[in-house]
Amino acid sequence: MTSATKLVSVLALASALAACASTGQGLSTAETPTSQYRLEARPDLQEVALAPRADGLSQAQRAALGDIALRANGAPIVVRAPAGGDAVSTRSAFNAKEALMGMGARDVRLASYDAAPGAPILVGFTGYAAVVPDCGRWDNLTATGSNQVHSNFGCAVTANMAAQIANPADIANPQPMDPTDAQRRSTVMDRYRKGELTAAQHDQNSSGAVSRVVP
Repeated sequence: MTSATKLVSVLALASALAACASTGQGLSTAETPTSQYRLEARPDLQEVALAPRADGLSQAQRAALGDIALRANGAPIVVRAPAGGDAVSTRSAFNAKEALMGMGARDVRLASYDAAPGAPILVGFTGYAAVVPDCGRWDNLTATGSNQVHSNFGCAVTANMAAQIANPADIANPQPMDPTDAQRRSTVMDRYRKGELTAAQHDQNSSGAVSRVVP
């Protein structure tokens, strides 16, 4: 191979490498399981319908209101009665509000909606529901020319997290961390400086033994 041929080969290789660097072809991006499928939560109206009762709330209705008060977790609860001035519906709406307040709900609001007299009392709040991605959309795993992760990478991880998070509102608005225990931190650091064990004393109740056989 002549010197001129070698020079042309080197220049061609350099051009190819420059093209790859400029277009990103052949370069792998560091993907994580949540890069393609992120945790998301959407607003979700959770509501229960109560039949108007002239004799007050039934036991089943009180149980349903208790479930609403518990799941609302501080969110405003709206009690909607049918518009039209029906005395039984209006009284039932006030009874529902009083019951919710007695169950610990702090923000309970009364409202009306367009419906015929005798329509149910609607009690609910706007919470959040976790969005579960649609997994199983596999592509050709042998097609690795782009050096990228496959299209389903991370879907199962995100779906499992969405199913396990107790309060989906934490996805949209994460709760702040609790303040550190300054006293405990000082104790641990003091023991560390003295070369002593920093762990808490062993508790026999946390030994993991379920039962003991008495001889």
